[in-house]
Amino acid sequence: MRRLSASCVTVALFTVVFSCSSGPRADTGASELSGVPGALLTPRRLLPFVLLEDGRVLAAGGHDGHRTLTACEVFDPETGEWHATGALHTGRRNHATVRLGDGRVLVVGGTNGLAMGALASAEVFTPSTGTWTEVAPMREPRNDPAVVLLADGRVLVAGGTDVDRRVLRSAELFEPMTGTWSPAEPPAFARGGARTAVLLGDGRALFASGLQSELYDATTGHWEKAGLVGGAAGTHRLGHTVTLLPDGRVLVVGGVTQRAAETAEVFSPVTGAWTLLPSPTVPRENHAAVVTSEGAVLVMGGEHYTTGALASVERFEPTTDTWSPSPALHDAREGATALLLPDETVVLAGGWNELGTLALSEAYVPDSCVPATCATRAGACGAMADGCGRVLDCGPCTVPERTGP
Repeated sequence: MRRLSASCVTVALFTVVFSCSSGPRADTGASELSGVPGALLTPRRLLPFVLLEDGRVLAAGGHDGHRTLTACEVFDPETGEWHATGALHTGRRNHATVRLGDGRVLVVGGTNGLAMGALASAEVFTPSTGTWTEVAPMREPRNDPAVVLLADGRVLVAGGTDVDRRVLRSAELFEPMTGTWSPAEPPAFARGGARTAVLLGDGRALFASGLQSELYDATTGHWEKAGLVGGAAGTHRLGHTVTLLPDGRVLVVGGVTQRAAETAEVFSPVTGAWTLLPSPTVPRENHAAVVTSEGAVLVMGGEHYTTGALASVERFEPTTDTWSPSPALHDAREGATALLLPDETVVLAGGWNELGTLALSEAYVPDSCVPATCATRAGACGAMADGCGRVLDCGPCTVPERTGP
């Protein structure tokens, strides 16, 4: 991993900007930092970053360690810098965001940090103008809901917690054409987490959180269980990642329980079952995960109760269902978002560690390393490096039988 420079190509060192928490309050929308290449204008946590259609990245709201934010900014890959854009009408953190089919961005729910409650309000961002428009509020206030864009263009929002932090077992649908909400069949189990739902190739949506995962079928409007209770690992998951793989399966990694933090599993839409994978080397929760241009998954940062914030990165290969180490982050961080840009760069932004809320972003650019294979290394046997940071298994090494005296 490397920090973002102005060109996103060379490695550069920047002043790391932190903000130490002193309790939440509302903000005025003003930026606090400027002129620091690769750094957010304001340190941010507790928000999902969104990749826009034109390749830029939107950071909307969140928390800077002192207050809940209305301020928003956009990352421009051409310059490697963040620039201020229009502010939210309502400051929010622990909200959910989704890019709509027409390129606009919907932001829903969360909390404003002034009380423990939840927000019902929703807003839409138009990238071409950099402005926000308030739309009809949700039918229920929701803090940290799960959200997914359905194949028909509607948005399904499920679960979260209400103004008294009670778990919600309800769902509703947003229609982008009219900017209105309608009720949806409620899930049978608690749902929550802004990045815990994905749209499958067959049009169903998988919600993977809590103890029981569920599938939502937009054509019928009904929910059904997705696999056994607890999945293949037999555990409750919160603070985990849910990633759609290129082969159509769904990878789930980590979580807050000891069993969840140590395990990973995949869901197959074809069989409707979960399969336990080899365990990652490092247990983690509140980490980031992203599919690279090569089809692998990078699992980055996070934290664990035994170590605190993590800088370690692991790479998952869906073709072999195996893990391998990758270059570590410059700064240990949890609660960050990872996004794949059109130029194949992976950007990691936001989050926090023991020192405070982070402003500095980092970038990972896949190199042009061509790994060796057992076939290209005549006579190779046993475990050996492939020259690109991974290990080959070239079969057992045998000693030729001796003939003669």
